[in-house]
Amino acid sequence: MATGSAMSKSVELRNRRPKPENRLPGNRFGGTRLGLQSRRSLWGMLFALPALLLVVLLLVLPALQALYYSFTSWDGTDAQWIGLQNYTNGLFANPDFRRILLNNAIIIASVPLEVAVALAVSYLLMMRRRSRPFFRAVFFLPVALSWVVIGLTFGYLFSSRGAVNTLLDNIGLSALSSDWLAGDWTSLAALILAFSWSYLGINVVLLSTGLATVDPSVIEAARLDGAGGLGMLRLVILPQIRRYVELALIVTMSAAITQIFGLIYTMTAGGPGRSTTTLEYALYQTSFAQGNFGQGAALGIVLFVVSLAVTALRIRSGVAARD
Repeated sequence: MATGSAMSKSVELRNRRPKPENRLPGNRFGGTRLGLQSRRSLWGMLFALPALLLVVLLLVLPALQALYYSFTSWDGTDAQWIGLQNYTNGLFANPDFRRILLNNAIIIASVPLEVAVALAVSYLLMMRRRSRPFFRAVFFLPVALSWVVIGLTFGYLFSSRGAVNTLLDNIGLSALSSDWLAGDWTSLAALILAFSWSYLGINVVLLSTGLATVDPSVIEAARLDGAGGLGMLRLVILPQIRRYVELALIVTMSAAITQIFGLIYTMTAGGPGRSTTTLEYALYQTSFAQGNFGQGAALGIVLFVVSLAVTALRIRSGVAARD
């Protein structure tokens, strides 16, 4: 009887044990084994940690340091806390700063027209298949040139004795000739023209890539239905390459805010007066020409906020258009 009782208890205990296929095996860390997706995420974070540390050290910490110095009077060695004076007295109460903001706004407002010109060029290249490689190389040529070369070239073209005035004199329009870089608004227009020409190649490549994704059968069907060139572009092609157009707008706007220092430096030096000075160039002048690094840091913060706001607005408008 005792033996039978012991055997029954043994069988009962065996039945209570979890079956091997239902048991969650433990790992060396204790507890249940991590799922495959969790382990991949963990290893991904571990591999990304060095890059993340570099981003923090090289971008985040300097940005926080610039934010701190924007509230100080800093000459490069000694920093004294002055609160919001760099913003209230040094920037927003200064009429030159309002002109600088206006210059940035005008340059940003010209970007949609620049992208539209690039879209027209890309569309014509798509229609002209035989000569497409040659003209793509021609339009992409400015990308291979530095801002210094472009600035010096356009500075010569629009100078008082430059090629533009020479051309006007030769065709009998000498009354229109002028020192274009000496006028408040003509110098800004010349700067925008130089920037537009320099970024035309990048936008043509982006938009040509988008046009290459359009199904030729859709274009052929629209053509058979009687769609003309402009109608086909507006009703058939643009809805299909909207994301490429948005990308071109974002890239060009970002460059218009933060990448034309070399162009301004070699072409107009920010003048005459403040007519071609942007936030980027004013930051250089304030910090390195005047030695006012505290106010230069404040300009850097304003530049960051403007760049972030323009990019976020462009992305949000694109998402709203897709919805």
